[in-house]
Amino acid sequence: MTRTVPEPPDPGVVNALRFGSDTFRFLEGIQSRFDDATRIPVPGAPDLVVVTNPALAREALDQPDVFGRVPAQDSAALISEQGLVQSDGELWRQQRSVMGPAFAGRQVAAYADTTGRRAEQIASEWAERGEREINLHREMTSLTIRVASEILLGEDIGRERAADFHEWMATAGREFEFGLEVATPEWLPERISPEFEEAAANIRGLAEELIERRRADLANGDHEGPPDMLTMLIRAEDDPDVEYPENQIRDEVATFLIAGHETTALSLSYTLSLLSQHPTAREEVRAEAREVVGNGPLTHEDVDALPATMRAYREALRLYPPAWSVFRRADSPADLGEYRLDGGSALMIPLWSIQRDGRYFDEPEQFDPSRWERRDPGGVEAYMPFSVGPHACIGQAFALQGATLTLARLVSQFDIDVAPTELDDLRVTPTLRPQDGVSATVTPLD
Repeated sequence: MTRTVPEPPDPGVVNALRFGSDTFRFLEGIQSRFDDATRIPVPGAPDLVVVTNPALAREALDQPDVFGRVPAQDSAALISEQGLVQSDGELWRQQRSVMGPAFAGRQVAAYADTTGRRAEQIASEWAERGEREINLHREMTSLTIRVASEILLGEDIGRERAADFHEWMATAGREFEFGLEVATPEWLPERISPEFEEAAANIRGLAEELIERRRADLANGDHEGPPDMLTMLIRAEDDPDVEYPENQIRDEVATFLIAGHETTALSLSYTLSLLSQHPTAREEVRAEAREVVGNGPLTHEDVDALPATMRAYREALRLYPPAWSVFRRADSPADLGEYRLDGGSALMIPLWSIQRDGRYFDEPEQFDPSRWERRDPGGVEAYMPFSVGPHACIGQAFALQGATLTLARLVSQFDIDVAPTELDDLRVTPTLRPQDGVSATVTPLD
């Protein structure tokens, strides 16, 4: 027999206001009070169901035909309405099939090797400049966006465009930041800033430039080597079983310019910040890395020799998941575990609070990479930094390998010191973003 998801004792509008004004504190309170889930009525909008039980979260994420993605709002659609991160149903299945080979096998190795080479370049530049202050998030963005564009799209967008992209993403983050508007009726008109419209147009324009150049290269027979994601998308246009909506390739390129770099840049920034604050863990990573780092760039073949480094990265993903929550929607009445959800209900799976819950992790607030010596991340139900189910992050292997090599190279050669207060003002956007970047002091080691 099914039952209704329980509600908090406070009125719905009060909870909505708390959610909008202090999101993480609110979610941590919900996590501690409800074993499975809670239903928060939102004035003028469908109920918000916050899922606190990881088993129920996985059940929902394993059923994309029952709990589908939340359709993009108007502002989101200005960048990429139908990219793989937003699409659902038959379109998602088609695009996943077309692009899947670009994220597997030798492409994973190529991504890791490219990341190792870029990390080597950054290390050389930092060493030449000596001790200095940097915006760590900006530096990690420059690295990851150039790697993603080179491997997935076949073209390094360059340092200047990478710097521009960092600013465009900062503008997008401000536009999508959670606030008190979550308590307003769904029908109120959305205000789109001119700054965001310009940033969105710039991202779309860059995507179109890359597509046009690749089409020209393919037409002239100038593109060599294994096909990357963009080549696969263009060639699939000739497949009679593939039917693209308007601007589909542009949307995919824009999507992966964003998704292909953003979460890795953020997670690298958070991992290096946490290692700065935990010198014992940093020394363990450094000692391991120095045994592996040679005279040239690290490659995918070095990843298996860096288990402590990967553990540190996984632990940072637990405490500071860049994709801090997963959102879904029940388009019609649906069962989740023993609960009955109304059609239209919005589901929120807050990885931030689930992965900090003492029911699932010892000393959950503590940065402790050694916990992953004792536990297999794949076997921990409450650990889902890349999401789970059919819509799990397609680039998970890319992120794990690339981040591990980057951390090893940088930690082996530099003290990267970040004040603990730098992570105090994180902004709740679709990703977990620092308000003004992450200030750090870089000091070359002897």
